[in-house]
Amino acid sequence: VEFVREFKGHKSGVVALATLDRKGRFLSAGMDKTVRLWDSRFDCEEELDEEGNILREPLTHLATFTSFERLVYAIEVMREGCYVRPTDDIDMAMITAMAKKTAMQGAGAVQRAAVLREIIECSGSFATLARNDREINIWNMNVVDKTDGNLPNGNVAKIDLDCVINHDASIGTMTVGHNLILAGDIMGVVTMWERSKRRSLTSWGGNSKTWTKVHKFTPWKSGVLHSPAEISKQSILRLCFLDRETFVSASKSGTIRVWDNIDALNTFEVYKKKNSHSMKITSDLVSGIQKLAPVEDPTTGELCLAFSVSSTDGHVMSMALYPRDPRKKVQDELVMFHVHNNTADEDESKSVDVDSIAVSEGFTSTNGDSFHPVVITGDSHGEIKTLKPEWKSVAIC
Repeated sequence: VEFVREFKGHKSGVVALATLDRKGRFLSAGMDKTVRLWDSRFDCEEELDEEGNILREPLTHLATFTSFERLVYAIEVMREGCYVRPTDDIDMAMITAMAKKTAMQGAGAVQRAAVLREIIECSGSFATLARNDREINIWNMNVVDKTDGNLPNGNVAKIDLDCVINHDASIGTMTVGHNLILAGDIMGVVTMWERSKRRSLTSWGGNSKTWTKVHKFTPWKSGVLHSPAEISKQSILRLCFLDRETFVSASKSGTIRVWDNIDALNTFEVYKKKNSHSMKITSDLVSGIQKLAPVEDPTTGELCLAFSVSSTDGHVMSMALYPRDPRKKVQDELVMFHVHNNTADEDESKSVDVDSIAVSEGFTSTNGDSFHPVVITGDSHGEIKTLKPEWKSVAIC
């Protein structure tokens, strides 16, 4: 591993990161109540004169957004948008951006941008969540028009509030995907919003669409009273989409629940008994859920949706949703096909908390013609490890 670059700017701790696109942009949220936009590409080098003196610093920091009243602790990218620098290779995004700039600012605008190394296009959208808040804010980002003479903090992009999604209780976590938003609250309820095709009359810049609440997934039976202690155990800590019809939730009690066949639902309130598979995997907390690429059942050859879950008691479990025969009208089964116990190097009998988890791809052959998922874990000892989930044996949950 080679150190590449530091990204300095936040005045206090960084609490959330989100990759915006494949061109190197990412977002960071800090305890200073700002969200910052960065360019991480390795070719963002400083410009030197003949004597080696720095004429211009590398443009890694693109913008600082200060439109937040409360500390943002979660960011989810809604749309990666477009990012064009004058030094980029010519592609369709650059051609479109150059044509737009020429039409709006004249034929010399693109040439001036190239000389001054100005960003031609910088757009996208993202959602933010504050701790214990009942709102999800969705922001549209666009490039700053330098002709208006207003460049706060040297920003190359600005954000406008696109819409606010209001929830009934404090939201503990959220995730986005497939034109859907999931919000898990402290009452144990997961609410799903879908972006409708109708454009909002109050949209910013004509790009907004309305969000409609379509389902409420609940562990509770209607009309049944529960104690505060019972409710607290059901608080949602993690959410992860597997595909448009399937997602995984994890509660404070250490239980994971897979909700599937969402598109077939015809009721607003969805109860766990008939529409989910659940398993208590830990007496501690679930620290992460990550989607895996579909795995193949070595017996039948069927592809199954899969994911990995980590916990603060030192376990990493890989699970799959095993498809059943639809003719038998039996639900799919949740199966566990790989378990790893994270232990201390000096004492293998002692488990070490897994605090975070990520998934990447690795090669299964030296010529790189096939891939397998690689699970990356970070533990309480400060160690980072990689695991390869393999279908060794199956335990039905």
